[in-house]
Amino acid sequence: MVKEVCRLLSLMHKPIELGAIPSASPVLAFGDPLNSRVATLGLNPSNLEFMDQSGHELTAPYHRFESLSTLQVSDWSAVSSQGARQIWQRCEEYFQRYPYDQWFKQLERVLVGTGASYYATLGVRACHLDLVPFATAKKWSDLKSAVRAQLLELGTPSLVKVLVASDIQVLILNGSTVVKEFGRLIPNQPLQANPMPLWSLQNGRVGGTAYFGRVRRVGQFELGREILVLGFNHNIQSSFGVTTEVKSRIAGWIGQISASALA
Repeated sequence: MVKEVCRLLSLMHKPIELGAIPSASPVLAFGDPLNSRVATLGLNPSNLEFMDQSGHELTAPYHRFESLSTLQVSDWSAVSSQGARQIWQRCEEYFQRYPYDQWFKQLERVLVGTGASYYATLGVRACHLDLVPFATAKKWSDLKSAVRAQLLELGTPSLVKVLVASDIQVLILNGSTVVKEFGRLIPNQPLQANPMPLWSLQNGRVGGTAYFGRVRRVGQFELGREILVLGFNHNIQSSFGVTTEVKSRIAGWIGQISASALA
């Protein structure tokens, strides 16, 4: 994966032109995908992985990922091979350092049924991946559709390389936007959508939907094996307020469907 980090560093000017945070390193994974069997999938890293709520950059020893300042360089082209290894090591050790628990502890709840955990060092491990490995200054929804498309095009090869190198058997999509964007990458393998009345929120005003599929190809790239893909329309961290009961039901469904893949 260090080689892939180096490749991303060589083209950092492209995502920066599209709104990526100039000082933020690419994030190939949250946790160690090479030793995980379950992965959740999101859009792209939050700006809060690199800065605090006031917009100040997180600095050593409390930084979660590397930046130009932590690597002590002024440009990504100046990062050494050792710097690239540091970037990847930060990814691997994310949950053993200073993870953004306010976000990941919520998502951890839907992993319960699989028996996997982001925080496990033994047993079934889980990691988190993003469609795009670049943190952007603006939220994904605030980016123009053409910009999102270009960022996805830049990010897809890295996502595939991580999946191919890993032993991930189950990929869990967090929310309808992730399902929609991932769906663009698998046009010939559409996910099956099923209404889930017991997942409804706000007295039924926000319905629940489960997504299911098996993929062997993402974008133009073959994975070399079949991966079970599961998803749900609710963003677990959303302002709609996903109840504990609904999270438990989603976790139970994921656990039931993924049991054979993880056996």
